[in-house]
Amino acid sequence: MAQLGPAIPRIHALGATLVVVGSGQPFMAQAFKEDHPLDAPIYVDPTLKAHEAAGLKRSVARTLNFNALKAGVRAVTGGHMQGMTAGDPWQLGGTFVVVPGGKVVFKHISKDSADYPANDVVLKALESAKTN
Repeated sequence: MAQLGPAIPRIHALGATLVVVGSGQPFMAQAFKEDHPLDAPIYVDPTLKAHEAAGLKRSVARTLNFNALKAGVRAVTGGHMQGMTAGDPWQLGGTFVVVPGGKVVFKHISKDSADYPANDVVLKALESAKTN
């Protein structure tokens, strides 16, 4: 979220809404929102059924690897500290751009815990969806 947070004003300027879906319990979403004041709704799916339906991966090895270590060092040197893990620590994420009607026009399924698309890639997909 530290990476995507700065893009939220641009996302909103394009008439879109960022939605966050986590793997924890409702009280964890509230705590996350308090720790990370994002202008975005936060939902949780403790069953992981939404994650599974989206094709997201769950893996210990893909969560704890060299890429994750490098990303953690980048985050800390950028002033972002890892808080307490909430939800399923092995659930990997993804980024989707979904247009009205439910059509997915951009999908990035994380290969490991450090694999997320650059903000400009997501914004470009959102801009393309808006013009089509």
